[in-house]
Amino acid sequence: MHESVDIIKIKTKARKSLTGKYTDVVIAILIYGLLMGMCYATAAFIKEPPMIIFLGLIITSLFYMGLLQIMIKIARNKKTSFNELFQRTDTFFRCAAITIVFIAINAVCALLEFTAINSLSVFISYQTDLNIALSSFMIVVGIILSAAIMVFWIVLLLCLSQSYFILYDNEDMPLGDIFRLSMDMMDGHKTDYLLLCLSFVGWIFLGIFTMGILYLWLIPYMGVSMVNFYDKIKRDVKIIDE
Repeated sequence: MHESVDIIKIKTKARKSLTGKYTDVVIAILIYGLLMGMCYATAAFIKEPPMIIFLGLIITSLFYMGLLQIMIKIARNKKTSFNELFQRTDTFFRCAAITIVFIAINAVCALLEFTAINSLSVFISYQTDLNIALSSFMIVVGIILSAAIMVFWIVLLLCLSQSYFILYDNEDMPLGDIFRLSMDMMDGHKTDYLLLCLSFVGWIFLGIFTMGILYLWLIPYMGVSMVNFYDKIKRDVKIIDE
């Protein structure tokens, strides 16, 4: 049985690592955000909403690993610079493949959840026209199905959550092995990771009231905390390179 991760220590370490290093990571985040904003603006200008996904995939595949590298180096107390945002374009295709998998998972699960909720609303709307016992049974089934899909969705995302970090440390590892390794690493740690993510929810909502300015502090804090979590749980997996 794996040892539980101390979320407080993970976050405290992240704050210490970020001391005096916010400038470069904030510049990188602003550039990355500007590029993503240009994707939305371009899609809106040509009136093709689906282009947002395509252009966003291109930007993510080109620069996300660079942004991740900055976070990882900060977490590991290594020297870094904002221009590293542009230094990991070599992982374009592999990063794109992982991103496509996540997009597909979210699209399929969202469709299933929408179908379940829509069916439930239909059962509730027409329950007076059906046998009470039958309509009640269908409503209960709909609620259980909707909840089951949501739980499956969350668990699957948690299982694959370490994929980008594994890609960073193991550039030549086959994608199938990356996903399997992420699942192995998260075995016994899914609740820890979920709690870590939930611990930032309050800050995320608070950031809305600051017109997003708070996110310039929060995103690095979250990112480095996630790296610390990854570095903590990867010690149980012997095949990951340092």
